[in-house]
Amino acid sequence: MTVVTDAKSLEQAIGDKASSIEIQGQITGLSSVKLPKGTTLTGGEGAELHFKDGQPGLMLNADHRVSGLRIVADETQVALGLLDEEKALGTIEISDVRTVGRFHLEGTQALSGDLKLKNIHVEQADAHMAAHRPAGFGVEVLLGGFSVYNSSKNKDSKWTLSAENISGGSKDSPLKGSGVFVFGGWYIPTDANPAEAPAPTAEGGSIELVRLTTGEIHSQGQIPPGISNLITGGVFVGSGVHAQEVVNEGAVSTYGPNDMVLDNWGQVESWVAQAAVTSHGPSGIGFVNFGDIESLQVQAPLETHGLGARGFNLYDGSLQRAEFESITTYGDGAIGVQLSKPFGSIRVSGDIRTKGGEGESLVRGKVTKLKANALSLKEGTRGDEFVVGGTVEAESQDVESYDFEAPASVIGRLEVGGEVVRDTATG
Repeated sequence: MTVVTDAKSLEQAIGDKASSIEIQGQITGLSSVKLPKGTTLTGGEGAELHFKDGQPGLMLNADHRVSGLRIVADETQVALGLLDEEKALGTIEISDVRTVGRFHLEGTQALSGDLKLKNIHVEQADAHMAAHRPAGFGVEVLLGGFSVYNSSKNKDSKWTLSAENISGGSKDSPLKGSGVFVFGGWYIPTDANPAEAPAPTAEGGSIELVRLTTGEIHSQGQIPPGISNLITGGVFVGSGVHAQEVVNEGAVSTYGPNDMVLDNWGQVESWVAQAAVTSHGPSGIGFVNFGDIESLQVQAPLETHGLGARGFNLYDGSLQRAEFESITTYGDGAIGVQLSKPFGSIRVSGDIRTKGGEGESLVRGKVTKLKANALSLKEGTRGDEFVVGGTVEAESQDVESYDFEAPASVIGRLEVGGEVVRDTATG
């Protein structure tokens, strides 16, 4: 173990290719640090690395263990990143790390890698102007304060990721851009007929997301009002990702225009939100799905407060089953639940309730006028059952609670407050 206490001794240890380095105290005035392959870097009590203005921070290579550090860079810079030089990342373990600046592991070269991340908190970060944004469904997605992105063009590039207790930002200082961002692939094909075609699959690299758990996430995309081709997500599971388990243990909140709270473009086996899901900005949807989900559970209130900020959208892909505690929207044009794709079962134990009237909302990259219906079924909707334990109500006198563009028979059984509204089995 090589112990370092200042910039000079850290530079010397790296030059000597020390296999294990321990940081003691606060080291300031650093230029970007590039760890040689296989290096272990740990921090003692109060260990911090502070980088010069305009400098990227700690850059990893392959087969690393990094733990017990606070890393400080400009908030627009990558505080902890990936050099993108190796064909195999090996195993990279990062734990008990806090950053000022972006946590950004992106690679185009690596065909394999096993990333194990635990107890990561991004205090401040600004990714809203960062390049390499994935695009699809008429929009580009801004990168996150915390990002893992296999952007390889090679379909044989497959990473494995486990990320536990990931948190970022605060109410007073939300992350700028997306919050937690996990993506694979470099290109998402555009369907000629999105109403009938299956969800497109990303081309290029992929990520097997074994487990993602998040603490509190606060993010604000900094997207100017009126811009329709940019979005963010508080927690965004992207194309090219197969997620076995996603759990939001802490509340997830977004604050700006086009800032989705929870968004899926990938393939998810199980997604559970255990704490509040809240958006405050215009066109900030609570949960929006363009991918495929087997099981979704939102066990706390889902609320949106902005113009056109819808509650839950199944716009593409598929959903086998979903359970919600309650869904409430406050803005004009803010539909409670809007569906246009197949699903199995959707159950809401409480109410679906909207407060607003007619207003503008972002739909597939276009600003569209909508009424704040509580439940809206669009053409293409197919489902076995939709059961609401409470009420389905649009409180505005100018808005109907239900908007069934598609025939009512698209849902086998529709039940609200114990009353069967529609049951195809009985007619």
